[in-house]
Amino acid sequence: MLEKRDYANAVMVQNACNLSGVVREFAIVCKKIWDEAWEKGHGTTWVNTHPICRMYAEQINFLASGRDYMEAYEECEKKGGLKP
Repeated sequence: MLEKRDYANAVMVQNACNLSGVVREFAIVCKKIWDEAWEKGHGTTWVNTHPICRMYAEQINFLASGRDYMEAYEECEKKGGLKP
C-alpha cells in the first residue's frame, strides 16, 4: 500500500543526481502502485499516469537527456544487432 512517504520521496527525487538509484527506487514504488491499481480495479493507464510515476519519469528523463535521443537509439540498434 502506498504511504505518505512514497509521495514525499517522489518530490525529493527531483533533486537526485544518480540515475541508477532513481530507477531502483522507481521499481520499488511501482510495485506498490500496481498493488493499489489491482486492488482498485485499475490498469496500465492508471499506473502510467499516477502522480508518483510522473515525478519519477520526469527525473529519469532529466538525468538521461544529456544525449541526443536518435543518436542513442541508433547506437543501441547497431550494438544490439538490430541494424547492420
